[in-house]
Amino acid sequence: MRIVATIFFCFGLAISGYTQNFKYDPQPKGVELPVQNVIQIEQDTLGRMWFSTSLGIFYSDGIETYPLPDTIQEEFNNQIAIHRGGDGHMWIYNASGQPKLAKGGYGNWEFIDLGTNISDKLSNKITFQTIGKGNNKKYFLDTGYQLIFWEENGPIGQLDRDMEVFGMMTSANSYDGVDYLEFTKGVFLLNDGRMEKAQLSGIPLPTPPLMMKKNEADGNYYFLGKDYLAKGKEPLVPTEFVAKDFSKDQFFVQDSYDLFFHQKSVFYHFNSQLFKASEKFSFPLMIDLEDELRAYSINSALMDREGILWVGTSRGLVNFNSLVFQNYGLGQTSLMSEEITAIGNIGNGEYLFGFNNGVQKYSRLSVETIFRDSNPEGNPTDRIVNFSNDGKGNVWFSSNWAGVGRYAIGTGKVEFFEPINEDNISSVVAENDTLIITGPQHVYIYPLNEPSSKIYSNDLRSEVLELLGHDYFYLRKTGKLSDGRYMVMKASRLASEKPVHFNEKLMIADGFDFLEVSPDSILLGSQKGLYVLTDQKVKPFELNGKTITRPVFGLLKDSKKRLWVGSDDGVFLIDDNEILHFNERNGLVGNETNRGALLETGSGRIMIGTLKGFSLFFSEEDFPDQGSPNVYYQHLISDNEVILEEKEFPSTQNTLEVKYNAIGFNQARELWVHYKLSSEDNWKVIKDPKTTTIFLPNLPYGDYQIELMASYEGEQSSEIVKSQKFSISKPIYLKLWFIILCVILLIALGILINTFYNQFKTVGVLQTAFAKESKEKEIAEVQFKNVWSSSKDGLILTLDGEKIVTANPSFANLVKKDISELEKSNVVDLFSDRSYFDKYVNSFARKVIKKSSAGLTFENSVPWKTGSVEMEVYSVLIQEDFQGRNLILSVFRDISSKKAIEQKMRDAKEKAEQANRYKTSMLSNISHEIRTPLNGILGGTEHIMMMNQDNPILLSQLDIIQQSGERLLSTINSILDMAKIEANKMQVVYSEADINEFLKSVIAPLKNLALKKGLKLHTEFLQESFKGNIDKRFLEMIINNLVSNAIKYTDQGGINVAVDKKKNNLLISVEDSGVGMSEEFLNKAFQPFEQESTGNDRLYEGTGLGLNITKSLMALLNGEIHIQSVKNSGTLVTLEIPLT
Repeated sequence: MRIVATIFFCFGLAISGYTQNFKYDPQPKGVELPVQNVIQIEQDTLGRMWFSTSLGIFYSDGIETYPLPDTIQEEFNNQIAIHRGGDGHMWIYNASGQPKLAKGGYGNWEFIDLGTNISDKLSNKITFQTIGKGNNKKYFLDTGYQLIFWEENGPIGQLDRDMEVFGMMTSANSYDGVDYLEFTKGVFLLNDGRMEKAQLSGIPLPTPPLMMKKNEADGNYYFLGKDYLAKGKEPLVPTEFVAKDFSKDQFFVQDSYDLFFHQKSVFYHFNSQLFKASEKFSFPLMIDLEDELRAYSINSALMDREGILWVGTSRGLVNFNSLVFQNYGLGQTSLMSEEITAIGNIGNGEYLFGFNNGVQKYSRLSVETIFRDSNPEGNPTDRIVNFSNDGKGNVWFSSNWAGVGRYAIGTGKVEFFEPINEDNISSVVAENDTLIITGPQHVYIYPLNEPSSKIYSNDLRSEVLELLGHDYFYLRKTGKLSDGRYMVMKASRLASEKPVHFNEKLMIADGFDFLEVSPDSILLGSQKGLYVLTDQKVKPFELNGKTITRPVFGLLKDSKKRLWVGSDDGVFLIDDNEILHFNERNGLVGNETNRGALLETGSGRIMIGTLKGFSLFFSEEDFPDQGSPNVYYQHLISDNEVILEEKEFPSTQNTLEVKYNAIGFNQARELWVHYKLSSEDNWKVIKDPKTTTIFLPNLPYGDYQIELMASYEGEQSSEIVKSQKFSISKPIYLKLWFIILCVILLIALGILINTFYNQFKTVGVLQTAFAKESKEKEIAEVQFKNVWSSSKDGLILTLDGEKIVTANPSFANLVKKDISELEKSNVVDLFSDRSYFDKYVNSFARKVIKKSSAGLTFENSVPWKTGSVEMEVYSVLIQEDFQGRNLILSVFRDISSKKAIEQKMRDAKEKAEQANRYKTSMLSNISHEIRTPLNGILGGTEHIMMMNQDNPILLSQLDIIQQSGERLLSTINSILDMAKIEANKMQVVYSEADINEFLKSVIAPLKNLALKKGLKLHTEFLQESFKGNIDKRFLEMIINNLVSNAIKYTDQGGINVAVDKKKNNLLISVEDSGVGMSEEFLNKAFQPFEQESTGNDRLYEGTGLGLNITKSLMALLNGEIHIQSVKNSGTLVTLEIPLT
């Protein structure tokens, strides 16, 4: 969001083409509107936000968005406008056509009877205004032909009027007992049913004011008209202009304007963007959404009870949590690069900005690149780490491998001093007449009055070695303490020794930066957070129970004694016994700050350099109100019945629902709802609630009174609200009379059972046991005979594996002998090779006897006399003493066909794997050879586009080349991924992660992709934050594939992503309302290169590899994927992934 005002009034710099922006939210919390065109914004007394759109009226409680009831909406046949009265009632009315008006907003709507004397003319615009509160309320409804007016509980009057004389009513106010009605033709007073024109004095205004409002904070009256804003100390007496010439010079069907206040700040617009005027700034600030939303002017704006600024346009709704930071960098052409690595103060309103590739000077009149290296853009070889002004006309800077740099302020000359010992330079600090230079292994002390040839002559390395006792260290920064010692910051070791080392000359501690806040207290910014060194001990910095545990890169104490802490998650401001945290969620341009990029300007503002540009903190800017959320109890629900009064519920009706409203729109912090069942109970917390219902299942008997409270992450809590008292009665089985009755019945039943048991025990048990045993023997004998006769396998019984007792028909057929003949034979007589019996059969029989009932199996080629056959032989000892010998059952199964099939399958598998390896290798090589020149084409195209911004024709052609190249690159990357998966070169790497936070970061850029297509991407996390072991790379590829597919194949409606946890599995569903898939195509959806629309009728781009890759990745993760789809009705994809 661009702010059209040069940085003259910001911090004394004028930067041509500089893009300043405030962080805004394009998808306000809990607001899901069906249309982009937001015409009006209001807030009711509960804190709910109301929106008048081109599709009707909607309101949101921060959790869900609701339309007006159909029965109310259908009463209006034109665009519906909204208005909040002084007593908080919401009014809705026809904005054109015939007047129709209703009051309500809190459950019931009441239509106002305007009488019978209403003109039947259709109006192009209808305006409704209220004045006063309680019984002193007055109402004005203007149609252009009639002014309809009445007082509370009074009769309705109509005044026919001339449009040429009055114009349209624009506003109504009452000051000191006088009612002022503003019209486009002037300001009028309504007395005894007659209109009298009021005369303005003071400075002449270009046109009559359309709004006249008093700001109670500064006591001024403000006058808003076409292209001007004026103010004065009295009504009708403007004395000076605040702003002029801000309206858009173009045609508008209807004027859009408003005027409202926040403390002493004035917000206004008239066919324009939103402006903010304040006594603290010389010029009004234009909060411009034209570049981002393509909205030439806004429709409405509002500052809500929490201090959040809402802006409605024809292209969407946005809100701002803070105006404290002005941000510079995104889309910026003046900056050498988006990342600001260091900021230095030259003086006289001039600054040096450091980058990975050079240095720029920003002055009042120009932006000058004073040095740029020859390395590729973004290469940090000569990265500027920090600046230090020596006060003698030079600014020194550390420049990594380029060494120490010196910028002469008077001449603008830049000079470098290359490091010795192949050491890169990470810090320079000018202290009095000395320059302290730090490299990873060295600390150089250079007196500034000596020649530059001695810059690296005085090295403290030996003193550092002596103090640490080893040479495996990495130094980051060195400065001087008030006691004269050098403070050296070094990288921490995994097995760190003491946290601090010191002697009479040096003090060495772990971290990135330090700040001496007093002679006996030093702040240390380290990888583990902010620490304080006192009494030679290091401990975490703590303020009111709060600590900073993010990596801390930079520290600053400003002129107001406030402490600034730069980290990888924004900055922390320590002020007035509190720690405030700023990051991208609440205004900062980027999260990760840089070590040398924290600076206070001459005007007291703070510059903060990050990976995404830099932010300017305005200490003069009013902080948002930081209001707490509202919470309201509605009622209980039991069996779909609404309960409003005290009640005792039966024990069978002990599952209840609590309906409530927790209203808060600040997205910088998470909304929490706290509840407990009674005052003695402990608070339970619902974090980021998705519904306005609390389910209370299976409540035990007792007395209850629900208490509710809302907060932002446990702070800024609302007041506690309570439900009516209620109770759950004891279940019948816990009542005394029921317990006594049960005991008596149980005793009687026990006596009866014992008597019958003693009578029938002996006879009954014996008869049952005998019958059961006899029956089992009979069944076993029949089953054995059936198996013996019908088995296709050969079965024989032998004595010790030598003498054949009997055989079944299948075995007789196998050896081509009769059963009677076999019963007279020995086993050895069946083989053509006697040695086979001695080598295999006899030894195998001995093993079977040893194994007893376990049985043994072997496979071999058996040399029968009828021919060799591949057999599987199983033998088991079934009786140890049968005629004095061991009875063995042997089963012979012919497996010749099975062996032949297995050999063919092995041969076929080898050929298939060889072909697959050839295919994978070919795909990988071809894709690599195409991608290398394609990257050159894309890089060259982007460079030409940057160099030809003023040639739209060329840019449009280059944009086609770039889009086609990126599409081809995406196709190649998909082919490479598929090849890697098939070649088993993508290994699963598990790491623990916060699942919800990780998926939010993956889905966040996809929301912008959906917004560009006019779709809504809604994410629902059904579980509180939980952790699990996942492969982040695979999961990100899977989510990107599925959500991108949903966006691609959806033209209207939206995409819903739901995340849940069941047992130890991660459940994700992606549902869209797109084109869907036919039942026939579903069977081959996971096959590579498959798309439902093909050839000349193909509707969507793509390779058809996304689902195939996703299926393969799910297999690697041991997960499951399922697709449900109906043609032209959307698709639902569900994933289940183990969190191991």
